[in-house]
Amino acid sequence: MSAYEPQLGNVSVEQGTWRFERAMDIQTDPYLLDHVVEGLPVLPAAYLLGLMTQAAHRMLPHRTVRGVRNVRFVQAARFKGHRSLQLTVTAEPVETEPDRISVVISSRMAPPRGGSPYILRTHASGEVLMGEPEERAARFQRIDFAGAADYAELYALPKEIRHGPAFLAGVCYRHRSPDQLLAAVASPGRPQRGWQGAPDTPGWPSTLLNAVLHVGFSLGVLSRARTLLPLEIEAADLYAVPQGPVQVFARRKSTQDSRQSLHVVSWDERGRPVGVFRGFALQEVP
Repeated sequence: MSAYEPQLGNVSVEQGTWRFERAMDIQTDPYLLDHVVEGLPVLPAAYLLGLMTQAAHRMLPHRTVRGVRNVRFVQAARFKGHRSLQLTVTAEPVETEPDRISVVISSRMAPPRGGSPYILRTHASGEVLMGEPEERAARFQRIDFAGAADYAELYALPKEIRHGPAFLAGVCYRHRSPDQLLAAVASPGRPQRGWQGAPDTPGWPSTLLNAVLHVGFSLGVLSRARTLLPLEIEAADLYAVPQGPVQVFARRKSTQDSRQSLHVVSWDERGRPVGVFRGFALQEVP
């Protein structure tokens, strides 16, 4: 398994539904140890999103991932000690739109005591849009980050979360207003290979999704200094995977009680769009 990216498991197909299954633990997926929340390794929400795009791309390998819609992060996948969970990714085309793939990610874990029922959880659901590749025109201005603050300061917040090398994609940032955050991110641990793990890897890289969305997460944390949970992404447009560093702009659109909604835009060094995320909602941990 990759030290940085989650992978789909064995596949079975029945009546148009694709079902990927595999065991996952901290040994098969060592990057889990680089995202520890309140003392336990947790599969990052962006990695669940990456698995969704992998599944859709495996179903339609002749098409390109164009975006996602109506993504819901239901329950975190946590790992205790060396116990593994059986991860299941189920994907099927939407009946009226064959290029729109509905995906659900769930898991089954053995109980801590014999005789108890298996622990069943749903972790995420959403739709992946597939289509023809789109030519990207440069429409964003490259930002000069000379003298910007070290992104390591953001990784240190909140204190309940510990990050390791596979997760550390942020380079520098500017917090120019309470509702805006600018940052530069780069592929963690493997600059010579870029964001894509291998030329034939399906879907969109989880490390890139994570790097971009973490800028939005960091903006949310800066305003409350509290641990936040990702809840949903209303829509995202995804473009060609860049080779080099990416610049990211996160803006808070609304705050209601303990919930925040953000808009996150990213582009490559030539100003071409990478990913545009709308309705990225975060919720404070009670």
